[in-house]
Amino acid sequence: MRFLFAVAWRNLWRHSRRTLITAAAMGVGVAMCMASIALQDGMYAQMFDVMVTDSLGHVQLHHPDYPGRRRLHDALDDTDALRDAIAGVDGAELSAPRLFAFALAGGEETSAGAQLVGVQPTDESALTGIDGKIEAGAWLGPEPGLEIVLGADLAEELKVGVGDELVLVGQDAFGGMANDLYTIVGVARTGQTALDRGGAWMHLGDLQTFLAMEGKVHEVLVVGDDVEDAQALHTGITALPQAEGALVRTWSEANPATAQMMGMQDVGAFILLGIVLSVAALGVLNTMLMSVFERIREFGVLRALGLGPGRLMSLVVLESLLLAGVASLMGLIMGGGLDLLLVRYGLDFSVDGGKGLTYAGITLDPVIHGVIRPQGIIITVASVFIVTMLAALWPALRASRLEPVEAMRET
Repeated sequence: MRFLFAVAWRNLWRHSRRTLITAAAMGVGVAMCMASIALQDGMYAQMFDVMVTDSLGHVQLHHPDYPGRRRLHDALDDTDALRDAIAGVDGAELSAPRLFAFALAGGEETSAGAQLVGVQPTDESALTGIDGKIEAGAWLGPEPGLEIVLGADLAEELKVGVGDELVLVGQDAFGGMANDLYTIVGVARTGQTALDRGGAWMHLGDLQTFLAMEGKVHEVLVVGDDVEDAQALHTGITALPQAEGALVRTWSEANPATAQMMGMQDVGAFILLGIVLSVAALGVLNTMLMSVFERIREFGVLRALGLGPGRLMSLVVLESLLLAGVASLMGLIMGGGLDLLLVRYGLDFSVDGGKGLTYAGITLDPVIHGVIRPQGIIITVASVFIVTMLAALWPALRASRLEPVEAMRET
């Protein structure tokens, strides 16, 4: 084996310019794959935060009929006891209650439909970090006070701002007229297009009074230590006596479409790898075929000296793997630099005067930062070696079938 390695390494650098050009081309492919995967992972991480952590939670609890019918009366009672019990479940970190309704929101000049979201301000900010997404003004106070926070696009449509008054007109849980006057204390941009265009956050107590639904909520979101443990958290909550009669679902069960979209993350990475490494395979195939044709007499001499077809085939494959090693090292150096730049500075995708890209109802930050996952780098490098070895099989097989006498007659 030491003999084969020494000969393979010498042969690899016999035509150093060709080797360096091929290795550099493959290295650039590796670097671009690493950078693209890091950028894609950054985009998906941001989407996950907005769509899952901030909106779906890891586990959701509802009245069994609420997800299908969305009726005001399909609500949970005595959620204080339920949330106290959830806090004792292994892996549970935070929980937050929510109450939902729709109403007509009117400013001084215009009106628009709004989705009302009743929250416990302290719990909601701890779970979703929405207090850090306030563009103007402040988040809701800890106690009910007829305060309201509007989505940024809704506030723009209503031509209202912080300090203005907003009238809400709707229907309570008993079919009666519900209306009241609220003070706008903040304007938020969450990244969720639907909420930014029509969302209005109120203190849970204010919305319960508005809807005549004191003590009731439509949803309890729970976030655990790790989203990967959502199923175990679901099992623990389901076993609670206080959760009896409630519909308990993981985020992927509550929104299969989002789960399917998040599952496309690795699919996209493999498609990108396939495209780049297919080009790399052609480069390796071309290089190794040229090497075999140039060294037919040499291979004939090696066969005549007793080197068997299997060892000759191993020699050519080993040369290819050494080429892949050189290319991977170059790619890791270049790709590592690109990844660090993406993590630190990101890439600006701003459109329409500084707004971020919108995808699947999510408005991303204008500057998307990369996220480095070790498995992405490992898969990229491993794929280079696998593709290189496969591309070398044909030239290696051709070399192993040479007849010594005929090969040594080649000029």
